[in-house]
Formats: sequence, C-alpha cells, structure tokens
Amino acid sequence: MSCDLIPLIGNGSGDWLCVRIDENSLASQVVQWYHGGGDWIPWGKDIAEAIIFDGFVDRISASSRRHAKPAIALRPDISRDHDDELLNWALSQAPESLGRELNSDLDDQQIAKVLLTAGVAEVAIHCELALKALCFPDVEALTRTLGKGVAGISRAQLTEWAFDTARIPVRYRCQIESGENTLKIPEQDWDLAASHARTVTDLAPELAWAWEILGYSAERIGQTDQAIAAYENAARCSVFTDQSVRMNTHWTSDNSSKFCVGRIQHLSEATIQDSEYLCTLSNAECRTRGSVITEYWNRQAVAQLADNDREAAHRSYMAAGWDLGAGPITVYGEIIDRICETASNCGQHGRAAVAATHRRCLKERYGI
Repeated sequence: MSCDLIPLIGNGSGDWLCVRIDENSLASQVVQWYHGGGDWIPWGKDIAEAIIFDGFVDRISASSRRHAKPAIALRPDISRDHDDELLNWALSQAPESLGRELNSDLDDQQIAKVLLTAGVAEVAIHCELALKALCFPDVEALTRTLGKGVAGISRAQLTEWAFDTARIPVRYRCQIESGENTLKIPEQDWDLAASHARTVTDLAPELAWAWEILGYSAERIGQTDQAIAAYENAARCSVFTDQSVRMNTHWTSDNSSKFCVGRIQHLSEATIQDSEYLCTLSNAECRTRGSVITEYWNRQAVAQLADNDREAAHRSYMAAGWDLGAGPITVYGEIIDRICETASNCGQHGRAAVAATHRRCLKERYGI
C-alpha cells in the first residue's frame, strides 16, 4: 500500500477504503485499494461518496460480469430496502434530493446517470461504464469453450482475445460460437469506452487505465500518433493504477510490466529510444524489472536533490516504491525514509507523518 494512504474501512477480505493525503496535507480523496495486486482507484472525494458508490455498484454493473469480487458477500444488496445503516448515513451527507432519486425504481443506467449528475464517485462510475461498454468475455469461459482446441494457446493469448474480441482469429471464433460449449462473443463498443476514458483522463490524469483504453481505442482505428501520445501519458502513471486484471490488459506483462509500454514497443521503437525511462523499462528482464526501475527513480531523486528540487525528488522516491513496485520488502525501509525526509523538507508535513506511520509499521511487523 502506497505510503500516502491511510486505510479506514476494510471488507474483511483484505480490501480497504483509504484516504489519500495530498501535498497540502489534506485528505482530499478516498480510494479503494485492492489487496490482490495492490491496484487502487478513486471512489470519491470523501468517505460518504465512497460508501454511496459501494452501495450501488452492484446495480450499476448488473448487466456485466464483476471482477475481483470478495468470495463472501459481506454487504448484501439491501439498498432497495433502506436498512443499510452505513449507506443511509452516507446518503444523509448528500443533498436530500439524491437519496430520493436513488430510492426510486431505477435501472442500472439511470442510477449511474443520477450519481454522475450529482458528482458522486465519478471516476469509479466511468470505470464501471467503460467495462460494460467493452463486455470483456471471461477468459475461463473461452478456455472451456475451446476445449481440446485450447492446447497450445497461452493464457496471455486468451487474455488478448478477451481484451479485444476483434483479435480472435476466424477459425477460433467459429469454434467458440459453434462448439459444444458455445459462447456468444460480445459486441464491444470501443467508442463509448473511449468516451468514458477520456473523461477520466481529465478528472484523474494519474490513472493509467484510462490513458491505456483511450490509446488502444485510437490504435485500433489507425490513429497511431494519438495512440502513442496517450500511451506515453499512461507510462508516467503507476502500474498500480492500470486495473489490468479488470481491463484484461495484462497480456503484455512478459515483455513489459505496463500495457502502454508494450504497445509503444509495437508501434514506435523511436519513441522508446527517445526516452531514458522507456529504454530502461524495455531493456530490463522481466524478473528484475521492478528493481531496475526502482534504481532508475532513486538516481533521478539524487540528481533532483543536487538541483535542490525537493518536490521532484519526493515524487521520484514515491515512484521508486510504487511505479512498478519494489522488492524485496526490505528495500521499502530506505525508500520510505527518503520519502519522509523529502516530504518534510518541501513542507508536505501530512504526507511525511503518514509515511512515518507506514515506516513504523514496517519496523514493528517485519523488523525492517
């Protein structure tokens, strides 16, 4: 978990609603942090917004398959019955009209529209709507449908086909749609997904997944320059913001830990060569890529401190820990020490205090 997050509410399965501390020492954002990989996504500006989204997300995504759901439903869908005390408290913090509108008999699209109009959990809702627009087929269902024909097809290949069903070769498409365990290949609306992604790049430009969906939408219709520009923006984001399992973008992981970089490698070797960062990431072996990128950002921070640019150094030390993730866990002790120091030195005292708390946790739990 990034050391600018404070976990507040857990679901019992390892996932948390956390507040993120900004450069002004304010708790300006609530994010959902997913334990299975550490991905995070904003769920609102405050805890009430996040709880409202959590109370209605199953209805918003009712017509599409949810990913990464807890094994046990800890909160039943009781939003229609008005007996969810936590949800009722959250709605009491919103304008009264919102509660009235949401308590009416709305379908999934109407609920999403009401929440978006009210400015509630906009990024999270646009993410759900982008997922619905793409209707990703289940990789496991593809595997079952292909049966014996799946032999020799890698998991990465199946994930690629699930990501963009237009990439499924004709002979396999026929087998999927006419086999014994027939599976209807869904129609994907990439224009609609791109529209939601474009909105998110304005609301939260630090999220890789939106830039990647926007970039691929441009790539698939031949707008290469626009695609590369979007992918370059995605490359500046932490891999923990790419929602790769939900978006089925992890089929490039062997060649690049970031889908966006994998696509740039495919589209423009010159773009890779023009960037020290992209070169460093592309040339690193898969098993050492995280450590190589951590060292890259450590070097950047040292150079920035030499130039007395403490804010840039703080950002670089954060990237050292959470661009691709650092390993082994013992290296986080020194990284967080540097984060505490640079945050304090550039006046970001809230972030320094939260990072210091993470540092104490490392020491008390792991002896680091």
